[in-house]
Amino acid sequence: MKKRELSPIELKKVVELRQLGVKWTEIEQETKVERRAAKRAYEEWEKDKEMKEQQAVRFRVAAEAFHEHLSDLIRMAEFFVSALRVPNMLRGLENADGVLDHLRMKSIQGELEPFPISSDEIERVVRRNKMLLKSLQEHTREKVRWEALDEWKQSRYNAVHYFKELRLKATEVIRNSLNNCLGLEKRIKTAIGDNDVIEKIADGVIECIWRGILTGKPDQMHVVKGISVFTEGQVWLEFYESDSETRFYLNDVELAKEVWSMCCQVITNLREETKSDLVRKLTDEVSQMQAKTKELEESLDELRLRPTILRTRCDLCPS
Repeated sequence: MKKRELSPIELKKVVELRQLGVKWTEIEQETKVERRAAKRAYEEWEKDKEMKEQQAVRFRVAAEAFHEHLSDLIRMAEFFVSALRVPNMLRGLENADGVLDHLRMKSIQGELEPFPISSDEIERVVRRNKMLLKSLQEHTREKVRWEALDEWKQSRYNAVHYFKELRLKATEVIRNSLNNCLGLEKRIKTAIGDNDVIEKIADGVIECIWRGILTGKPDQMHVVKGISVFTEGQVWLEFYESDSETRFYLNDVELAKEVWSMCCQVITNLREETKSDLVRKLTDEVSQMQAKTKELEESLDELRLRPTILRTRCDLCPS
């Protein structure tokens, strides 16, 4: 025998009465719907209602999870691009693998380093960041030319190589220059109270060249005489403004000028040296790194990234 199907009006009435606590026999009298048919229809309605509520909950949870996923990817893109930027200090120029390893060690909520983090926690952060970076690449593979990252890596490797070669060359030129200036090295050692004169001058000279490459202003080295309460009486050679780590405190104006003159000549020799052409090569690699970073930065800008992620899927996207 075919089951009796209730009309929408009948079902509405049955549901209203039952939810008011009316008995099935009374519902039958009120609606003229046989109580077994009414009960069956009500139970099916309850089951359907429960299923829809579960679907609504799942949809809400999925929407919240996707919003979090979207936010994580946008933050990862910001951290990623920031990590690729050319450092202001040459001593911060680590190779490409080191840069990416440092990125993976960084929580997208903030730096891990200031806190006592266990090895298990570090592994968890690294694993999570690898997954997020892969997810970012999956979402943007049609919009971002990720080959630019490999090109950036190669330029970074080259820059580190040329930096090391330039550092060695600078040490050699400085040593020769000091040998040609009778007694200068000894006077510098006495003034600074340190025998490691050549290495310290090399640090300053290389940083000066590096800053010149970044800013396009090569002549930033000058002698400074302290005038504040804290620096009065002090004299130092500043290889470029605000870099206190490479300052050469000589406390003698004439000596500082003599060292400044020698360093200027060393820098000129390194820039004009044509056999290895290290400064030009380093400059070219810096330009390449900056160009690739800018390309990725523009492609991963939040205004472009957000709609791209919304239109695509990855293995981490909530169902």
